[in-house]
Amino acid sequence: MRLERLDLEEFRIYRRATLEFPPAGLRLYGTNASGKTSLLEAIYLLATTRSPRASVDRDLINWESNDEFDLAPYARVVGRLIESEDNDHEVEIALVADSSRPNVTRKRAKLDGRACRLTGIVGTLKVVLFSPEDLNLVLGSPSGRRRYLDISISQLDRTYLRALSRYGKLVERRNSLLKDLGNGSGRNAEDELAYWDDEFTTYSSYILAARLRYLQGLKREAAGAFQRLTESDGRLLIDYASSVSLPEAQIERVVSGTMADAQPLIARAVGTQLRQRRHEELRRGLTLIGPHRDDFVYTLDERNLASFGSRGQQRLAVVATKLAELAQIIALSGESPVLLLDDVLSELDPEHQDGLLGALGGAGCQIILTATSRELLDHLALGDLPIGEVGGGTVTVNTG
Repeated sequence: MRLERLDLEEFRIYRRATLEFPPAGLRLYGTNASGKTSLLEAIYLLATTRSPRASVDRDLINWESNDEFDLAPYARVVGRLIESEDNDHEVEIALVADSSRPNVTRKRAKLDGRACRLTGIVGTLKVVLFSPEDLNLVLGSPSGRRRYLDISISQLDRTYLRALSRYGKLVERRNSLLKDLGNGSGRNAEDELAYWDDEFTTYSSYILAARLRYLQGLKREAAGAFQRLTESDGRLLIDYASSVSLPEAQIERVVSGTMADAQPLIARAVGTQLRQRRHEELRRGLTLIGPHRDDFVYTLDERNLASFGSRGQQRLAVVATKLAELAQIIALSGESPVLLLDDVLSELDPEHQDGLLGALGGAGCQIILTATSRELLDHLALGDLPIGEVGGGTVTVNTG
């Protein structure tokens, strides 16, 4: 799958813009705040329905949108995708701001001209994004790492995406019930929680099984990529830290067997541990186990990378993780994702630029990358990619 054309209306700095993408990809340069990152953000939005950097969707809409007509501000992003010579798709996301509520934005999707749920377009276009902010995978919060894992898996498994949505609502309702029951209402906690515990167990076990299975491949690929990038014997590990206690033998069965066998194994553990922690959950009014409390941790030679690794090691661990994500998408879906590199080359020395671009070039994916200057894009491995300049809401591509 590759991106052939991107149309933007009132998206960030862009009032109206259309950009054609050659099969191999495109190099884009421009000063800070010129709109380079917004182009990659729009592509990422089409793939995942989420922005990689905005905390609220209203920020994606041009702040002058519809001012002249006194209508609700809106933005529209449309991508034409080529799957094969005789098979293409059009993916669209529209955002409409609620003028009376500043942070409320309605988001709608279309696939091939027909309205659909947002979940219906996730994974139609698959992407891997490299950006300087990715260092937060090592140094940031557990919630950021969970978000990364969830988005990566959701591009491959829409059942996982639906399970996540349902699970989030279940946790909210279950927490509310735990608070009510913990206030000494005299109601029978076991009877009241039975339905919610069954639902919780079903969805949490699917999510946890999918994460463990996906992370097994990510861990293996990242370790190999890190060694190739650093040309050292340093052992990079990515380990899942679950709030649900699972013996090593059980984890091995989960990652090596089928999903149909893995989910019941985890469900039994979740059910048992919910009962064991019932008193504490009622006292605190919180669901204390489950995927919403999990994390994954980087270690290098058995030492925590966030605490003991150098900035260079941390950055290369993140690059290795993204290369592993690329390998996982190709292995599990049989498709090549679009690679989005947002000003990443400036973060690496020439040797590691060569290593990264060599690995990406060998994957045969469409590559769209940005930099603040043209010189940063003058790399032998990128010679086949046309180059364009971004500025003031326009993109000029050199077709010569």
